[in-house]
Amino acid sequence: MNYPCSKTCYETTGPARRPAPSGKGDHIRVIEYWVKGQTVCIRVVEAESDLQAFESFILANQDLLAHDSETTGLDWWDAGAGTFHPRLWQFGTANESFVVPVEKGTAFREAARWALKTAYRLIAHNGTYDLHVAEACLGVPMEELAPKSWDTKLFAHLVDPRAVKEGGPGLTLEELTKHYICPVVADEVKGSITAIAKELKVKKDDVWPVIPIDHYGYNLYAGMDPIIAFRLFKILNAKVPVRSRKKGLISWEHRLAHITAKVERQGYLLDGAYAQAKSAELYEQQLKWETAARREGVDNVNSNAQIIAALQARGIKLTKKTKKGNLSVDDEVLSAVGIPLTEAIIQAKKAMKWKATWFDRALHGQDAEGRVHASINSCQARTARMTISGAVPAQTLPAGDSYVRHCFLAEPGHVTVSSDYGNMELRVLAAFSGDPTMLDAFHRDLDLHQITADAAGVDRKAGKGTNFTVVFGGGWRAIVEQYGVSEVEAKKAVKAFWATYPGVKRLADRLQREARRTGYIYTGTGRRIPVDRDRIYAALNYFIQSTSRDITARALIELDRAGYTEFVRLPIHDELVFSFPRERAAELAEKTARIMEMTVKGLLVPVDAEIGERSWGSVLDLEASKH
Repeated sequence: MNYPCSKTCYETTGPARRPAPSGKGDHIRVIEYWVKGQTVCIRVVEAESDLQAFESFILANQDLLAHDSETTGLDWWDAGAGTFHPRLWQFGTANESFVVPVEKGTAFREAARWALKTAYRLIAHNGTYDLHVAEACLGVPMEELAPKSWDTKLFAHLVDPRAVKEGGPGLTLEELTKHYICPVVADEVKGSITAIAKELKVKKDDVWPVIPIDHYGYNLYAGMDPIIAFRLFKILNAKVPVRSRKKGLISWEHRLAHITAKVERQGYLLDGAYAQAKSAELYEQQLKWETAARREGVDNVNSNAQIIAALQARGIKLTKKTKKGNLSVDDEVLSAVGIPLTEAIIQAKKAMKWKATWFDRALHGQDAEGRVHASINSCQARTARMTISGAVPAQTLPAGDSYVRHCFLAEPGHVTVSSDYGNMELRVLAAFSGDPTMLDAFHRDLDLHQITADAAGVDRKAGKGTNFTVVFGGGWRAIVEQYGVSEVEAKKAVKAFWATYPGVKRLADRLQREARRTGYIYTGTGRRIPVDRDRIYAALNYFIQSTSRDITARALIELDRAGYTEFVRLPIHDELVFSFPRERAAELAEKTARIMEMTVKGLLVPVDAEIGERSWGSVLDLEASKH
């Protein structure tokens, strides 16, 4: 499996000169800090006369510069409305940085803009965000900066993608600083915002627009960011596995991040009237069920203490505990009790959650044009699977349900097209395992789920459950829980699976041997994935899930190369959602589906395009009407 591009990112442009301001910056503010006994210097620009020293620094280090921005919040798409703006922009090397107060006026904004355009190569952590801010607030097109930008978050993922809770270094700047540079720096500098918020008597999430721009801690925090990013780049770049580097993964991941940033920038039109109506309906349902709960003795459905007291008063014994050792009254417990009180609590909480999570979040996240902008993390999880959050939490929407998806609209005169891969994970499994029975089933378009069912002597539901459970790393217990089959049938089906597809067993065994020997595996695309010693069985799942993710990633890159990114609204695992002009929808759906399709080791991974009406939900309604 080859990548569409394997050379170094993109061509860079030369420096853009600007007239130097008068003055030498003799009184520029200097903050010194120490990293493992080594002094680093942060120079804080306070007056226009300080900008000459800043320009000299940029020109002396333009070959490679780290940068970062401090802003009033995260809603970069609201820059035009005046509710969002950058406050500081920082540039630095391993031992020195400059902090430019762009909030102070045009001269400072122009200086930061000039610096971004002048640098030959830029480094940032989670750099996509800064690209959005530079474009929205400084007028520097993303297309100009992205080709010359390195993102330390992407390098960190290629080195070790594990979260801290998984025993890895994590992916945030604070976590990476602690792991790779210095725990003291991570605690004192990256952790200082909590102390600043406490000092200013505001919540941490609300501190960014209110910190005085000359605050010592704020300038230390800001000035250290590019110094840390620069050092991280040097450390992580040297640690990227040779196989990943040879496969072109560094360049590939950066190009993918730029493409998903363009999708974020485009946004998704929101049907505000529909969202408002559904929010109001859910609020009415919430009130109805809260009233029912009050009649049963619980005034606040979010009060565990009240719920526990009401249940115990009815003689109901509670045994399940939370991680902290308290009695649990989660949905599982309440559903098992099954009385009018618990039903009222479940329904009230459900209405409250759906209202806030899906409809209110979208309504509050609109820009001036009525668009919502998803946050697409192009390289996340251990396997690099993309995640989507923000105003379009696409990956948490009810599966197969159009209820929320009707909120999101194709452009005027357009229709929604959903293109998804057919049995992607199972086809990847067949291709890399080389199992003859599985390959034959796909080549001849046979029912693989029925083959598994027949081999085990169970129904097709159990066969299908077994196929997907095995590929996702589960065992017979997962089949029982997720597909409702008996323990006997689940065990029989798993045993039959391994007997029917010996090629899969050989692949799984090989990957587990590799994981035991080295602590990691390499995927079909050269990505290194750590495998925990107590979860060696997960090696096959990681291999299939990550390789499948890279098929979707490749599709985005090829679609971008062909000029179709402007039509993409969301990438969701094995599905891409498009907005196509109505009169060309069939033609464009066919063309993009053929671009997305990929042959892996001789086996086609096909794409099916479904054309709906204007809303995203109409596609699911159409599919439902066919069954």
